[in-house]
Amino acid sequence: MSKTVSALWSITAQAMAISSLPDGVVQLRQSVVALEVAVEKLCVRKSLSSTAKKDARLVVEVAKRLDSAIVFACAQRPEDLHVLAKVHVSVLRDFTLRWDTAAHLHSLSIAMQVLEEMLEIKNGIAQLVLDPARLLNLSEAKPSCDLPKLTASRAVYEGFKVVLQGLASMSDDAPWPWNAIPRTILQFTSLVERALDHPNKIQDITDKIAQRIASLLNIGQNNGGHNIELNNYVESFLADVQRIIVRLRIVERVRPLKAFALTNYIENIIVTEAGKMEDAHQELHFRFNVHTAYTVADMRTEFKGVAVTVDATQVMVTEIHAAVAGSNTKPLSQIPARAKLPARPMYFNGRDARLNEIVALICMLVATRIAIMGPGGIGKTSLALAVLYDSRVIEVVGDHRFFISVEGMIDIDTASTHLAHHLGLDASSDPLSSAIAYFQSLPRALLVVDNLETLWFSKNESARADTEQFLSRLAEVSSLTLLITSRGAVPPDGVQWSNAQSVKLAQLSLDAARDTFVQITKLPVESTEQAVLDTLLIELDCVPLAVTLLAKLAVLKNSPSDLLRRWKKSRTELLDTQGEHRLRSVDVSIKISLDQLEGMKHGVEAVQLLAVCAHLPDGLRPPVFAQLDEHFANIDAAKDMLVEFALVNVGADGELKMLNPIRYFVLKNHPMTDLHLVSLRHIYFGIAASAPQRPADNFTLLSAQLAPEYGNLTSFLMRLIDSGEPSDELCNAVNAVSEYAYWTMPSSTLREALLPRLSTTTQTAWRARCLKNLGRVCLRRDEYSDATQKLQAARILYAELGDRHEEVKCRRLLGICLRMQDLVDAAEAELGTTRDMFIELDFEFDAAQCMQQLGEICRQRDKYDQAIDHLTSARDTFNQCGERLYAAQCTHSLGQIQLEKGNLSAAESELESARSEFESLGSQLGATQCTQLLGEVRRGQGNYGPAESLLAAALEAFTRLESRSDLANCHRSFGLLYRDQNRTREALASFENARDTYEAMGLQAGAADCNSQIQDLPNLL
Repeated sequence: MSKTVSALWSITAQAMAISSLPDGVVQLRQSVVALEVAVEKLCVRKSLSSTAKKDARLVVEVAKRLDSAIVFACAQRPEDLHVLAKVHVSVLRDFTLRWDTAAHLHSLSIAMQVLEEMLEIKNGIAQLVLDPARLLNLSEAKPSCDLPKLTASRAVYEGFKVVLQGLASMSDDAPWPWNAIPRTILQFTSLVERALDHPNKIQDITDKIAQRIASLLNIGQNNGGHNIELNNYVESFLADVQRIIVRLRIVERVRPLKAFALTNYIENIIVTEAGKMEDAHQELHFRFNVHTAYTVADMRTEFKGVAVTVDATQVMVTEIHAAVAGSNTKPLSQIPARAKLPARPMYFNGRDARLNEIVALICMLVATRIAIMGPGGIGKTSLALAVLYDSRVIEVVGDHRFFISVEGMIDIDTASTHLAHHLGLDASSDPLSSAIAYFQSLPRALLVVDNLETLWFSKNESARADTEQFLSRLAEVSSLTLLITSRGAVPPDGVQWSNAQSVKLAQLSLDAARDTFVQITKLPVESTEQAVLDTLLIELDCVPLAVTLLAKLAVLKNSPSDLLRRWKKSRTELLDTQGEHRLRSVDVSIKISLDQLEGMKHGVEAVQLLAVCAHLPDGLRPPVFAQLDEHFANIDAAKDMLVEFALVNVGADGELKMLNPIRYFVLKNHPMTDLHLVSLRHIYFGIAASAPQRPADNFTLLSAQLAPEYGNLTSFLMRLIDSGEPSDELCNAVNAVSEYAYWTMPSSTLREALLPRLSTTTQTAWRARCLKNLGRVCLRRDEYSDATQKLQAARILYAELGDRHEEVKCRRLLGICLRMQDLVDAAEAELGTTRDMFIELDFEFDAAQCMQQLGEICRQRDKYDQAIDHLTSARDTFNQCGERLYAAQCTHSLGQIQLEKGNLSAAESELESARSEFESLGSQLGATQCTQLLGEVRRGQGNYGPAESLLAAALEAFTRLESRSDLANCHRSFGLLYRDQNRTREALASFENARDTYEAMGLQAGAADCNSQIQDLPNLL
């Protein structure tokens, strides 16, 4: 075994030796070249693929980086060169081999042979594998590898330790991970260092430790007990090399390996990819740890039999600690092997990725520090318990898994006493030190500190500092894995959190929330209720606590429909299972966070800002945030507190967004101040006034600007409508937003909510306007009965007001309603009358709209020449008035006439022109109607493939725009297309779909046409 140890030792020891010589740097570079050549030969001998060859060359990169780190350290502290050289001479004093250049290269060659035996290519990945059989075979096959054995003298150990300490000191400014390597090795010697303070027991203790570690490493030979420090060095060296290789593999996947010869270049590449050097470095550090953890976890599975040895070792270590260090710790046999843990979570869905990530970190050779943050009820404790009970964690940590909750504790002293008692330790004046001493006596342990927010968010300023100190001291224990859960988004300072880039826990996915609901209720969800349940879960933002409490209500025979109805009425009050505990009531859980917030500096303003955010379901966006600044003393501090307490999330565009359960609780219990309400009204009334009222040149641009605030705008206006009698300002805002929606996604929600509030005589004009526009929306949705009712009511009100222009507008819309229902005679009479009225009133544009509709009636009657005259006349008037949208509609209709006449070329020209105009104006519906008819043109030309593509695009758009009549027309077009290709079954399905839609709208002519087409299809039997 001494051969292997000596060979590995030579890689770094000899590099240090020549670094102290005058031409050390040159010889270091020569060594790197020699090592690189050796690896290149190794790759050739193994006949590796190009990919695997690159993986093997990563070993060369390891050597280069290690040499660079040593040179860097010496360059930073040149005054220490002399001391380092003297120490090194003392360390190597008992080596029979002199370290001249030839011997150095010879030793590197031997070390390379050892590395070659340990290097294994699996699935294209190079790994260093500690295999005793390989090493023994190497020793027998190659006697040249038998370097002189290292002595077991005290001087060797002391010299080795001083060298490590010197390296640790000099590498402080070196880049990570090179500054961590000597510290990692020193951790393995800490136990021996304590033992060395008691010379009388050195021999006995080192013998025992060496025996246990020899078994643990499964090396296959007893080392005589004196080379414990070198065995530790071997283990840490191999672990560090493996981690470095994994890290370099991550970099290699991003860019070719040869591009990363310089560290600065690597950092520049990372900055280019991630945007910010600091964030990129943290992300690389975190991802590197995770990948390393998986590698180590795989290695551990090959040594499952080690568990018994580990148990024996921990008993021996505790006895040593008690005897040598004078600890008052109880012998391990008198301490519970495992303090009582809470039960494992019964329902655990949608967290596998986070669980695996945390478990992988814990399975690393070095201890990790994990923080699980998030709002109340998000499932932090459940995830922590799942980690505790994970079989992979149990394999690594054994029974030394501990869980304490500090909920309700007033200070760190109380928490420390609770921890010591939980560990079964005797009462002490310094319980935290006793607990730390106990953890230091264990080879590995895992401690979960739950509900840390009780201390971390204490109103007492000193409590936060005490909490940081508490965690920092625990984090110093190298054998302890520390895991905390806490409300909030940012973990305490003073600890380097291993998962710094992913501490915050998000809500469940919809699938995971649904699975949790079904598991708790143990009842299948009816197919008719599936969509309702999904709607309800989305309303809850899939927050685990809310989903759990909802499921418990469902167990009481409440269907999803019942629960949705009750949720809309009671909101978070529904999620209270008759208890004042945070786990039995969403309201109580949220109130805990708000109470903690209000007691902090800037807390009152933070709650006021939260009340503003609650009115904006799509989040408080930066432009609105900036306008609110003048109404807060320190709005940025308030925002930071909300983020820190995880009461809001910062979205991709910088918006502050709340989970729905929190939002509804705040809306009910924390109303906005009058000042902030007035400010928000002013801001959103201004946004409403900027909404485009119809497709025009700038419609698309203005729509893009309005779209991010549309949800907030409609929600805020709805709350203002519900709050009392509407003002003219509010009515104007509602009308502007609704008119914009008419041309994008017709919605009647705001106007239907506003209409009952318009009850006074002074609001009759607003009531008439509201009714007329609701009628237009119904007409746009093909709801002809409702449209007729509302338009008739509006016409009567306008007549009472003496507003003849608006009254005649209502009559024109009623005429269109008749035409759409195929009542063409009545429609023609009504539209002819209204055209004459508009001419009499001198409203040329309105008269042209009537002419346009009369042209459509002529088309429906197959009177194409008359239809063309009417539509052409109307288009000319629209162009004179600058009404491009209505002119494009006429062009579309003229194209449809040419299609029906069989003039495919003329039809294509008109329809392409109309579609281009609609697209430039931002009219999605008009452009899609042209696309559907162009599909008909392609069908007529026999171009079935392009025809099907155009119709498919139109069908998708009509579905999104919720235009039922256009959907029916598109299905009919598909039926004709399939019929022409003898795809009879598909044609039948399309015609039936179109027929059913026509019948649902009461359009008997369309339904009759589809039935006729079906009868003409070949018999499928």
